[in-house]
Amino acid sequence: MDEHRDYSLAAPHGPDMTATHDPVHKMTPDEKQIFDYLLKPDDSYNQNGVYWGDMSWPEQIKFVSKNDARETKREASSIWFMFKKDPLSPFSYYFKNMVIPGAGLGLEGYVLFSIGNLKPLFQAEGSFAKCWKKPYSACNPTWIAAVEYMEISGIIVGQILVGILGDWLGRRWGLIQDASIMFIGLLMLTAAWGVTLNGWIICYVWSLFFYGIGVGGEYPMTATSGMENAVGSGKISTKEDRLHRGRKVTSAFLMQGWGQFFNQVILIVLLLIFHHGSGNPPYSHVAVQWTYRISFAIPAVGTLWLVYYRTFKMKSASKQLAAAKKKSKVTGYDTDSLKLTFTYFGPRMIATAGAWFANDVFFYGNKLFQSEFINVILPDNDSIMPGWLYNLINVGVSLVGYYLA
Repeated sequence: MDEHRDYSLAAPHGPDMTATHDPVHKMTPDEKQIFDYLLKPDDSYNQNGVYWGDMSWPEQIKFVSKNDARETKREASSIWFMFKKDPLSPFSYYFKNMVIPGAGLGLEGYVLFSIGNLKPLFQAEGSFAKCWKKPYSACNPTWIAAVEYMEISGIIVGQILVGILGDWLGRRWGLIQDASIMFIGLLMLTAAWGVTLNGWIICYVWSLFFYGIGVGGEYPMTATSGMENAVGSGKISTKEDRLHRGRKVTSAFLMQGWGQFFNQVILIVLLLIFHHGSGNPPYSHVAVQWTYRISFAIPAVGTLWLVYYRTFKMKSASKQLAAAKKKSKVTGYDTDSLKLTFTYFGPRMIATAGAWFANDVFFYGNKLFQSEFINVILPDNDSIMPGWLYNLINVGVSLVGYYLA
């Protein structure tokens, strides 16, 4: 059945100067299908033209489940086709679209949460217990406590600083700056030392603060560039963009879980290598120093590659921001757009930021102070290996949650 819609000045006739044009255009089924594809896509509207957000709860569940099942079937078929053509192509696709965009978060996850893994090693018998453990006979307890909160302070500074610079100078330079800061910070952590043990702690703390600035900038830069460079970004939204933009961003953050996993595995392997194949105390100063320093040197190599990749292989990372600035005729920070964003989306931004805040209280608290939690479970254990193995289980469970999200 033909559908009647009034499009006012109907092309190709132009204005009706003679009052003889029929203002109501009779749309054929083929024309309707074309317009519905653009204006009412089937992943957002049902067959009656009702937007999914306007449906009742049961209808929404039915609609979303139907679309999820259809998209899952399509993706499974696509993966099977890729596998038949080239068995390694699904893995290369995953590496290119999930691993590389989240490489920075993977590396920072490795380093950031290694602090909670290294602390029990420094406190262990034969190690640096007189500096890291009460009564702190060789080091200032204030600087020992600063290991956790100075790292968080660096992240806060980095989120504010690099977030603003990323809008002013562009996403590409923000990404390069983050990787460069993290690389220099890793060199500082690897080489940190002092004339006294307390001097080593002070150097270690400030190295963590500097590294934290790069970590803080990595969060807004990775998430923003991931959304801006998604399929259809800057153009008419596509089905791929609408259905999978959230997955692209979440997949980048998923690498943080893999970073934690590899950090724990590498620490266990390094300690066994330098402690003569044993994980039991007492631990010599040499074994502890080699274990901790090489554990930081390994991600430094990966971060250096990240600096190279972002400098020479991501030259179009700022294209969407540059296009938006050109369209709005601004050269720096677009305060008008920021004002409009808060005017229309302020409650959503506050709710989203509040949810992240509530989550991070427990997330970072758990990771940075995990050694204390594990000590409650294993109060009389002198070896650090059981605690590290418990943490490995914890990270494995977290990875399941990352993938489910």
